[in-house]
Amino acid sequence: MLLVSARDSKPVPRRCKTAPAARAEFLDMGNSLWPPFLIVGSNLVYQLSSRGAAKGVNPFAALVAAYAIAAAASLALYFATAKGAPLGAQLRSLNLSNVLLGFAIIGLEGGFLCLYRAGWNASVGPVVTYSAVAVLLLAVGALFLGENVGWRQVLGVALCLAGIALVTSKA
Repeated sequence: MLLVSARDSKPVPRRCKTAPAARAEFLDMGNSLWPPFLIVGSNLVYQLSSRGAAKGVNPFAALVAAYAIAAAASLALYFATAKGAPLGAQLRSLNLSNVLLGFAIIGLEGGFLCLYRAGWNASVGPVVTYSAVAVLLLAVGALFLGENVGWRQVLGVALCLAGIALVTSKA
């Protein structure tokens, strides 16, 4: 495809990406465009499926089934995206953060299953918990990770706290 340059009206060659190349670039692990969409979409499905989980099943038995599916999908995605070291070498390079992540996932998912079983609404429970996490992460970032906190972040925390107060207040 040729485009005409506005400055000198000469044709400028432009290389169009093929669909597979464009898809590979979009799915590149370092690309910052798709992760927010993946997180929001996955969180929506996560919250709705947690709320609709079978009530008669122990929440941790439900997690065993969910983790089996997640493990199979993760393995497939690893092989679809793997570059470099084989899986064994990758697993040997894990650290304490990975272990803590595993326990955090159990707490997060078990917590939401129990939250919904306790009668929380899907429109309230996640708002309260995620707002509280946002407030705590801002404090942790500022106090322990050396992140800058400006007036926008402080205003954001105030809005999170106001949101928690609004969604939990009895009208």
